[in-house]
Amino acid sequence: MLCFFLQISRYSIYKGLFLSRNVVKTITFARFLSYLTMKNLFLALFLLVVLICRAQKFDATKQYTPIAVGFWNLENFYDTLNDPLKNDEEFLPTAKYNWDSKKYYTKLDHMSDVISQLGTDATPDGVAIMGVCEVENHSVLEDIVKAPKLKARNYKIVHVEGPDARGVDVALLYNPKYFTMISFHSYHLKLVVDSTHTTRDQLLVSGKLLGEEFHFLVCHWPSRFGGGLSEPNRIVAAKLGRKIIDSILHVNPNAKVILMGDLNDDPTDVSIKRDLNTTGKEKEVKAPLLYNAMEGLFKKGIGTLAYNDNWNLFDQQIMTPALINGDYKGLHFHQAFIFNKPLVLIENGKYRGYPNRTFSQGAYTGGYSDHCAVYSVLLKER
Repeated sequence: MLCFFLQISRYSIYKGLFLSRNVVKTITFARFLSYLTMKNLFLALFLLVVLICRAQKFDATKQYTPIAVGFWNLENFYDTLNDPLKNDEEFLPTAKYNWDSKKYYTKLDHMSDVISQLGTDATPDGVAIMGVCEVENHSVLEDIVKAPKLKARNYKIVHVEGPDARGVDVALLYNPKYFTMISFHSYHLKLVVDSTHTTRDQLLVSGKLLGEEFHFLVCHWPSRFGGGLSEPNRIVAAKLGRKIIDSILHVNPNAKVILMGDLNDDPTDVSIKRDLNTTGKEKEVKAPLLYNAMEGLFKKGIGTLAYNDNWNLFDQQIMTPALINGDYKGLHFHQAFIFNKPLVLIENGKYRGYPNRTFSQGAYTGGYSDHCAVYSVLLKER
């Protein structure tokens, strides 16, 4: 029975009573206690179990600062100008999608709206770290961070023009209030299937998050175009990601690293389970295993994109053991979420409940993205 309570504790407390939308900068069990009444005997017992068995993580006399880390595939976010060095011809005012300023600014409003909401159930400042992919250039990123709903956060941009054949890149946005960047590096990936085709880089950003050494690896692995024949490309992408993480752990075995991105594979696929070497069970996390914060959600049938009435969960956040088993006075993982509120989903019709896309079957539909955003909440003792 105690083990059962432990397994559900993180999920029950966080979204239920532990973090309401009115909670601001700190989380305390003392505050949680105020919710309890004589009618909540089960919750009282549950709290007692947590305090006894997880006292190292939650202490009624201490406070915790939450940090939110997000990721989102922005689905073909191009500007309206022709770049002769990129394959962006479809996204011009006179081209296939009639991609004009009106559509661009509608998309911009959608993207900034969702990003502004991510993580605000934990902290009013929302995501301190935001990885994105499928964005054309630095100019588009500048428009995002300067949008009215995000401007006050003063997000900074880390972006390197990559070699992708479609001209889209990965990037990282960060709030300098919480994160100080020290260095970044973009790693090229050479495909094994159709090696003449170029794909997205993997972007490593290192710095201090609330004063702690942190590393974020933002990825957009090769697509599933071609079916099973494309799998070797994602395997080499996983091996590159693992090599980057291992190089960091070689210097500091307790380094805190989060790999995040659209991996174009599910948490249980071979590229992730074998080549990244992940587990979805916290109790199993021990070097060299990495923790996949999204595996548990996927096994419950929850995803970030849908196809033929099946959900996939390609958008993931994968963490080194120090975020799971480390010193709880430092930042540690608390819970992962998928942003699947009604505003980003189709309301009616055949595809009701699917992500509300910007484009569908070759036509502009005015939605948000074909992927739902994801985010994780980390806690640090104050």
